[in-house]
Amino acid sequence: MSDEIFEIFCLPDEILMNIIGFIVNSNNLALSCKRFYQLVCYSTRNSIPLELTCADIDDEDIFKSVMNSSRQFIDLTINLKYSAVLENSTYEKIISILKKYGDSLEIFKIWSSIQSKPVEMNESQLYNIFSHIPNTYDCTLRNIVITQNDEIYKEKELNLYKMKKLVLDYCMINSASIFNKIPSNVIHDLVFTFEPYDERNFQEFFYRQSKIVKLELYENDKINFAHLQLEHIKISSNIDYKVMIEQQPNLQYIDFAIAWVNEVTFVEVCKLKNLQVLKTLIDLISCKTFKHLQNLISLKELRLDSHSSHDMGYLQELSMMRGMQLEKLTLLLNERKISPEVILQFANNFHYLKQIELINRSINIIVTIIQNLPNLETILLDFFAVFGAPDDILTLEISDESNKFPNIKQLIVTNVNVNEEENGRNLLKLVSLCPNIQKLMLSKIIKFSNEELRSILMSHANLSHFSLETDDTEFGGETVEMIFEYGKNLKHFRLAGIKNCLPYKVLKEIFSEKFPILNTYKYCTGDIEVVMKKKRIKDWYLEFKLMDHF
Repeated sequence: MSDEIFEIFCLPDEILMNIIGFIVNSNNLALSCKRFYQLVCYSTRNSIPLELTCADIDDEDIFKSVMNSSRQFIDLTINLKYSAVLENSTYEKIISILKKYGDSLEIFKIWSSIQSKPVEMNESQLYNIFSHIPNTYDCTLRNIVITQNDEIYKEKELNLYKMKKLVLDYCMINSASIFNKIPSNVIHDLVFTFEPYDERNFQEFFYRQSKIVKLELYENDKINFAHLQLEHIKISSNIDYKVMIEQQPNLQYIDFAIAWVNEVTFVEVCKLKNLQVLKTLIDLISCKTFKHLQNLISLKELRLDSHSSHDMGYLQELSMMRGMQLEKLTLLLNERKISPEVILQFANNFHYLKQIELINRSINIIVTIIQNLPNLETILLDFFAVFGAPDDILTLEISDESNKFPNIKQLIVTNVNVNEEENGRNLLKLVSLCPNIQKLMLSKIIKFSNEELRSILMSHANLSHFSLETDDTEFGGETVEMIFEYGKNLKHFRLAGIKNCLPYKVLKEIFSEKFPILNTYKYCTGDIEVVMKKKRIKDWYLEFKLMDHF
């Protein structure tokens, strides 16, 4: 208990009685509660993001609550799901919200899911929205159709001098007029992952924003960005990658994960002196050319992708490379079975490795990894791209249970096997040997019981994020008790594959303080998923989508 709280309880009885005498009157009590609420809002004024759907905005009670709030927000997301067109009434309410909170906003996102039909708005509406967020530095538009409005040419330059990051993702925008109203040379980070009818319309925009250092570009091969001095690029295009690399000698980050990189380009990449992160397809690269990788002595992170089922010897060659400073290694080689000998060679040569992510056909590789790479902090093992399950049974040959692996902080094993119960049991035994795990995700575990949940929570005091997908479990009173008793440090808890679950309203009431954000989902199979988290905690389990895409 803090000194301030202790002093409150030590106030003289006379003062406390005066306070009680004041609030015993119902009107005074109401005024006091309102004032306390205002003070709470002020103390947390910028700590809670605001996310609204069109349904929320159109709901008069919710809209009035937002407009009458004493809070301030620096992060606003407007989710336009289920809306084909931004209705004028909804748009006017959005503007009202921005008039109240726009000056304080630093992060603004307006989007709809890429699985749904894109939402349509016109350039004038977007211009007006932009006009009310002058202090925003991070702006995202996703799955939005921006229709042209000739009147936009008459508008003055937007007051967006603080905008540093602009995301235009899955949008349909054929006119760059609205974006040419953004002040010159303010954007440093641009995501441009859509294909306009004529991408040359955006060339002026790229010339105006000459300070861009981080760029994501998808299927746009007519835009010239040679004038930029890039440090970070993620790209899939028909441009000449070799020429691009020659024009960008200061690159520190390259993502070619869905780009068909040839040998000439790969050799050019391996000449970059400052490159720290490389993600690339290697199907067009010979093993001889692959050896140039060893020239990247500053490389901290490497990701190799392959769609081929033929082993060209890349892994053996990689494992023999000495002097590399790799801290993170991701191997997405479909239909490959990585041998224990390769892992042992990694252990000999990659002394700085802290994180490894891979797709593999054998689940037993995890034992080889965890025993021979003692400095690892994160392991991710997935079987999704390999027929959906490993082709063997996990066997533990660790006789001494005191032989623990304290450095493992994050363990993710997905798509273990929906038919092999033994894999799940042995995997849980392996988890028990990693006492300092902070984030744990397991999927396709068979018949997971409350006793096993209790064991995980009891033996992992540092566990803050836990995601579990099983085929048959319950979420009842016993589960609730265990979470409260043993999951004291949990910030995010997800349980999927539930057959019997307490009602949503009951869970919401029980966990209202521990997990203010709680959602349940019922699928067509009848299975239920529960996601509970504290405020400002991301759904971290969604971050591990190994097969990359734009």
